[in-house]
This record gives sequence, structure tokens and C-alpha cells, in this order.
Amino acid sequence: MGPLKARRAKGVRPPVLLYICLLTALMAVAPSAAADDDRNWLPTGSSTEIQSDPPSELLRLDTIRDDKWLYGRLLFRSPSLLGEKAVRIGLSCNSCHPNGHANTDFFITGLSDRPGRIDVTHRFWQAEFEDGISNPIDIPSLRGVRDTPPYGTINLFADLHAFTRHVIVTEFAGPPPPFEKVEALVAYLNSIDNNELGKDQSNVQTGTDMSYLSLLHAPLENKDEAKLDELTDLIRSELGRQASRPHAMIGAIQHTVKGLRKINEKAAEQDYTAAIKIHQKLMSDQ
Repeated sequence: MGPLKARRAKGVRPPVLLYICLLTALMAVAPSAAADDDRNWLPTGSSTEIQSDPPSELLRLDTIRDDKWLYGRLLFRSPSLLGEKAVRIGLSCNSCHPNGHANTDFFITGLSDRPGRIDVTHRFWQAEFEDGISNPIDIPSLRGVRDTPPYGTINLFADLHAFTRHVIVTEFAGPPPPFEKVEALVAYLNSIDNNELGKDQSNVQTGTDMSYLSLLHAPLENKDEAKLDELTDLIRSELGRQASRPHAMIGAIQHTVKGLRKINEKAAEQDYTAAIKIHQKLMSDQ
């Protein structure tokens, strides 16, 4: 999510390789493209990802990690949530707020006056929201966000649902999210804790390699091909991001991507019995 006012890996095969190569190509051409059209590409000298290991993901002890929460966590890490431009530059909610913290390395030339600050009312995001003023603000932490209404700076919102939709649609020109996505995102946001680590580590048992395969159970049982396609696309993209990280388990990622492709193929053939069996095997292999 935007500020609150939000390598190619050796041996990787398509579609993981396709995703990584595409992202690498985009970043490689971004500087020259930005000179022609800074509305579509990151300007030279920009960096939207945290430059060190991400901070721990702190979750409330009472968090129910059901499918809605898991879907929200996946969306939080997906550039597609924020629209076409975010996809082009690889920007997700997690870019500004890694594991719910503030990314103090975030910097976009022309929109930031120093790292960790960004102007969200700039034409770079959406021409209609340009205020004609250079006014970068600090990217805040989302830790404990459910307890800190109202939300926003220029426009104030009483609840996270309305503010989440505002950030996606108005600040980042993303497609209007259906209620299901907003609900899932808010479920995840509400789970982010503001407490430091203690002796009880149960609130941080989440990792960058978390599997999202359980989300496929319902659309497979319901024979909902559209939802299945959406989720497998999101999961494959997340696996592509995981594959680019140091010490990535490339073999396991390849295996999962191959299985996801087979699931889609069987669903397209309306052979949901076979698709469910493939899904069950992937789940057992985790």
C-alpha cells in the first residue's frame, strides 16, 4: 500500500524465468525510458526496495491466519493491486512498508526529497491528483495501524476500508478493488502488531517463502476457473520475486510453478478431479 495519508536466477525456467527476465529488463531500460516519459518508468537514481534484509513481520498474537488473511498478505505483496504503472516498476504495498514497517530507503527522483519520503500527489501516479506542489511526506510504519484512525493527511478517512480503496484508486491510479480484496487487505493490515519481539515468538512465524497454495482449495472445489486463474497468477508472480532473492530454493520454486501450470491446464479442460489431485500433491510437498 502507498504511504498512509502507504536476477535472473540460474536454472530458473518459465514462467518464473519470464517474470524475472521481464523485471530485469524493465529496470535496465527504466533510466532511458524515464527521460522520455517519467509517468511510466522510474527516473534515474530511484530505488523502491529496501536495501537490507527486511525487518521481522510482527503479528498480533490473536491473528487468525485464515484464507482471507492469507489472500490479503499476498495482495499486499503484489504490484498488480496498484495498477499498470506499479506492475511496470515492480511497486507493491510491501515496497513502501516491508512487513508493515517503513521503508527508509525508498526514493524516487523528482518525487522524494530524501530517502523514506514520497510525494503521493504527483502526476507520476495520476495526473488528476497532481496538486502542483512538491510535498513529499514520510512513509509511515503500518505497525498497529488498526488502532490509529483517522487515516490520511489531505483527505481523512475514518476506517481502513475507505482509506485502502482511496490509496489504490486515487493515489496510485490502480483499478477499483472489489470488496473481497479490500476486506482481505484490511484483515492483513489489522494483524500487523506494534509490539517488539518478546520471548513468545508465535507472532512472527511468517516467512518470505510462505506458501499460498491453500488459497486454491476453494476455487478448485467450486470449479471457479476465473478465481483460480487470478490466484495462480498472483502466486506465480510472488514465486518469481522469491526466486530473485539470495538463497532462494530454486528447485522447489520450479516444482511449484510447474504444478500450478498443470492445475490451470486441467481446469481449462474442466478436469477438476485431476487438478485437485495435483493441488493436493503440491500441498503435501511443502
